[in-house]
Amino acid sequence: MGMCRELGTPTEVRIRREVEDIDEVVNKSACIMRGFCRMMSGSYREGFRLKTSDWDIMLWFPDHKVICDLSQISLYRIPQHTVILMECEDLPPGFSRLKLMTPLINQIINSCTVKINNESYVSSRSFIAVWLDFKQNKSGFTESDKEHGPCVTVYDKHIEKNIDYVYCFQSHHWPNGATPWIQRCQLKNWPPDYVLYSITNAGFHVVPKGSSLLNLGNDCEWRISFSRAEQILVSSMNHCQFLCYGMLKIYLKEVINTNENEACLCSYFMKTIVFWVIQNHKHLAWVPENLLECLWICFKLLLSLVNRGECPNFFIPQNNMFRVKVVGHTQSALFDQLFGLYCMGSSCLLASPTIRKYLHKAILNKPLTFKTDEGSVVNGFRFDMCLFYEVGMRHYAISAKTFKEFINLLNTIEEMQSYELSSFQILNVHHFLCKSLPKLSWFLLGHMEGNMSNRKRAYILGKSLNMMRRATKIGCGSQVLSLAMLYYRTCNYEQSLQCCRKAKDIMPKIWYLERVNEEIYMSAMAGLSLGDRMKKYPIKKIVLHHHYVYIDELALEQQACEENAEYLLQIPSLVMLHMLFVLNNHSLGDTVRSQQSIQDLHTLLLDDDGTHIQTQYKDISWQILGICQQTCGDYVGSLRSFKCSYQQTSRRHPIQKATIVRILINVFLHNRF
Repeated sequence: MGMCRELGTPTEVRIRREVEDIDEVVNKSACIMRGFCRMMSGSYREGFRLKTSDWDIMLWFPDHKVICDLSQISLYRIPQHTVILMECEDLPPGFSRLKLMTPLINQIINSCTVKINNESYVSSRSFIAVWLDFKQNKSGFTESDKEHGPCVTVYDKHIEKNIDYVYCFQSHHWPNGATPWIQRCQLKNWPPDYVLYSITNAGFHVVPKGSSLLNLGNDCEWRISFSRAEQILVSSMNHCQFLCYGMLKIYLKEVINTNENEACLCSYFMKTIVFWVIQNHKHLAWVPENLLECLWICFKLLLSLVNRGECPNFFIPQNNMFRVKVVGHTQSALFDQLFGLYCMGSSCLLASPTIRKYLHKAILNKPLTFKTDEGSVVNGFRFDMCLFYEVGMRHYAISAKTFKEFINLLNTIEEMQSYELSSFQILNVHHFLCKSLPKLSWFLLGHMEGNMSNRKRAYILGKSLNMMRRATKIGCGSQVLSLAMLYYRTCNYEQSLQCCRKAKDIMPKIWYLERVNEEIYMSAMAGLSLGDRMKKYPIKKIVLHHHYVYIDELALEQQACEENAEYLLQIPSLVMLHMLFVLNNHSLGDTVRSQQSIQDLHTLLLDDDGTHIQTQYKDISWQILGICQQTCGDYVGSLRSFKCSYQQTSRRHPIQKATIVRILINVFLHNRF
């Protein structure tokens, strides 16, 4: 089906979810060691990859336990656990107060408490203010922080998206107000019993959001969040249901919320509508051939809810989610808009450019054959690119920063290899291992102290090299380059050159994820297993973390980035490859080869159309050319290269300060010699 190209095929959606599942498990131990738990939620976690797909990350303290009634307090150890009791009396459905039942150890939470009738409660308003202040004062990779409902929204320049951080509390129990939901699900036979069991065992969260912006006395109100339950429900949908949900999200964005009226609907309402339709329409056939009818029923339910001014929460129906947003003139205007679309019949869906592109013939009742097999929609090339992209995104997710965290991470990876995993999950675990070993290798090398004995230094260096070699054997070309960098760092220039030659052989020009030539790719990968294709993973960039000095010649650039709260220096792989050729040959006294590598890099920078060096990486690429020229004594050429780097308008890295310093050094050396 055409919409699969926009929203994903069943296999693509499965890849997205399973890769994120592995990420969550692998990094869990490191997060807990730092005193918090982490869970991704939102549409990105559900398996969507739309431009508007949001990243929501929920964070909470694992030693703070929320209970629903006093009898549950005996389940926890005090004082290791801080127990918090939910109080829902005299509050709108779906909201609660959090009353402290045991002494607080955490000073952050302690600063958010208020006294009500001599009892201590956690203030939601103070709680989110404290975390907003924390994010604004914390040196990080974000450019802007702002409060957005219960979230602290930050912009992550590496993924070029806003991320909503939701600081909250978790409960392992099921809220009393949602107990009737269990009975309703059993009566309606949806979701299935095994899904229902998973949901109730997963518990819920409470997030710092009051019941109404107009209520000035809601500083201590918290909203009950069923994010984990919703995530499980969406994962249990069949693909037609998932497509219907995705099309509603698209229609909301492209049609409903583009009206001059204030956008008062959000995609959460669309998800709730799909839940209600699935549960209440037992005999509705959720199959591709019936997609338009399913979509139309959801739209009619939306119209009915707006007309009544009531959108019952799926888990706690007494919680009317339209209570504040869809009222008065806003409600009337929204109903008029939706009713006007309804009067157009199913052709109103053509108002969405995305839906029109794929369903024009179907909506106009022309003959249409629905193809349900994935092979008729997308080919194996797209599946591979989906897997490479999702796995590649996990590179930033390796959160270990201390030796103990690395050991826990590797133990988790080893333990997971004994689990029953899908083929995609096995490859993702394998990729985590490939990325973790080089990081641990650089970590060990960076923590060699000057007063260590020669024997201990040799031991650590040997361990570091062995881990990098292992990563090279099981990994892709980027691991070979990492080994070359490590050899250069330890003055093993011949071995570094051998790795560079090997990397050059396995890095054909098409092997870049942004612009992979499909025909050449399919020809090169013909007959290879998924695991072997993964070993030829498309090489994108070499990422240098601020924790370690990888190459002395780039220390100035890393320092400039760190001073500007940019903790990653990203270098196109071919640029790094040429740099290593230059530096190794120069260190060995091979002037001819080092000059040839400089010329090759210069030619690449002049001729590349963005295939190998994206525009935002031109700054660091010209900078590296200048460093190579300066190292080899070409001060005139290096000055031109540094100027080219400084003049780049589209840049990923704040390295202008480093460029100025290098120009000054260049002028000094030129005058001296």
